[in-house]
Amino acid sequence: MKKPALNVFADQVGVGALTRSDVLEDTILFDYREGTAPEHAVSLTMPIRTDQYDSMAGLLPIFEMNLPEGALKERLTLQFAKTIPDFDDLDLLGIVGTSQIGRLRYSQQRELKETMPTQDLAEILTYQGSADLLAHLLDRFATFSGVSGMQPKVLIREAQAPDRITHRGATHIVKSFDAAEFPELAANEFICTMGAAAAGITTAQVRLSDNRNFLIVDRFDLAPDGRYLGVEDFCVLDGRRAHGRYDGSYEGIARRMRSFVSPAALAEAQEQYALQVVYACTIGNGDAHLKNFSVRYPHAEDRVELAPAYDIVSTVPYIPRDSLALTLGESKEFPDRARLIRFVRQVTGKTLPLARALLEQVAEGVESALRHTADYRRRHPEASHFTERLSGVMHEGLQRLKG
Repeated sequence: MKKPALNVFADQVGVGALTRSDVLEDTILFDYREGTAPEHAVSLTMPIRTDQYDSMAGLLPIFEMNLPEGALKERLTLQFAKTIPDFDDLDLLGIVGTSQIGRLRYSQQRELKETMPTQDLAEILTYQGSADLLAHLLDRFATFSGVSGMQPKVLIREAQAPDRITHRGATHIVKSFDAAEFPELAANEFICTMGAAAAGITTAQVRLSDNRNFLIVDRFDLAPDGRYLGVEDFCVLDGRRAHGRYDGSYEGIARRMRSFVSPAALAEAQEQYALQVVYACTIGNGDAHLKNFSVRYPHAEDRVELAPAYDIVSTVPYIPRDSLALTLGESKEFPDRARLIRFVRQVTGKTLPLARALLEQVAEGVESALRHTADYRRRHPEASHFTERLSGVMHEGLQRLKG
C-alpha cells in the first residue's frame, strides 16, 4: 500500500506535499501547491515552480536539514520502525514534522496543529536527583524534536513562555552528551560560547545546568513577535546532503554568502563569519562544518542575514590530533596568523590593519574563555583534567593567532 503524502507548511501556510515516486526507488518528490506565493517558498534554493522537485535519492537538503541524528534518531527508530513498514527518512520527518527548527512544518493532515507539552526550565537547570532526566526528556519530547546533531538533544517548550510567544511550539533546545566519550561537553560549549560573545560574535543564548549535564539554548529562529524565522544551513545552500557536511571550504561558504545574504546585510555577515572562523581555529574547534553555519530570514522574499553562531565547542581536548572540519587555504591544518589574516582579508575586503584588529578582537574573546575556564576549575576541581586540556588548547591557539 502506498504511504500517504506529507504536507509541507511554510509560515503555517500549506505550500505543497512530499510524496514517494511510483517509478524510481528511494526517490521523493516535492510539488508546490498551485497559487503558492513566492514569499512562501520552502527554501532560498527552491523558488516556486510548476515542475516537481526530484530528490533522486532520499530527501532534498532543505527537508533533510532537521532530521534527527545520533541518540535522538536511534530512540525514534526503535520506537516506530516496528510499526511503520519500510521505515525511512520521510517517515522520520513525519514523526517530528510539527516541531522543527525554522519556519517549515510537516503533517499528513491538511491543517497544521502545533501543540506540545511544556517543561519547567528551572527543573532542568537545578536538577540534582538520581533519576535519568535525559531519558525522561527524550520520552516526553523526542517526537517534538526536529533538530539535527549527533549529541543527545530535544526541543522543549518553556512552561512559563513569555506572552509574546503566541504559537504552541518549542522555545528552547536542551542538549546533553555522552560523558564517557566527551566529558564536560556542556561546560565546553558554554565556556566557548561565552568567549565567542566576548569576541563580538553574535551567538545563541546558552545556560548551563547546575549539575553540568545540560545546556539550554534559546532558539534564535524566533522573531520578536513570536513568529518562526526561516533557517537554512550551508549544506542546504550548497546543495549537499547532510553526509557532505565536511566537504568544501570556509572560502566556499563565504562565496555562498554573497549569493544568498541580502546586500544590505552582507558586510556585517562577512565580518561576523570571519570572526566565527578565526575563533573556531583559535579554540581548536574541528567540528565547524557546513551545518554549523546558517542564514535566517522572516520569509523567502525578505532580508536574509547570517544566523547567530551556535554549536561552538573545542574538539581538540577530546581528539588531540583533530583538524579543521573544512579546508582553509586548501588545508585542514589549524592555521597560523598569516593564513588567518589572508582569510579575513579575502572574506571581508578589510585592509591589513583592520584585519589585524579583528584578530585582536578574537584574542580578547579567547582570553575571556580562559578566564571562564579558570573559574570553572575553581568551582569544580573534580573536572581539572578537562579544564587543563581546554586551557592548554586555547593557549596553543593564541600562540598561533599572535604569531
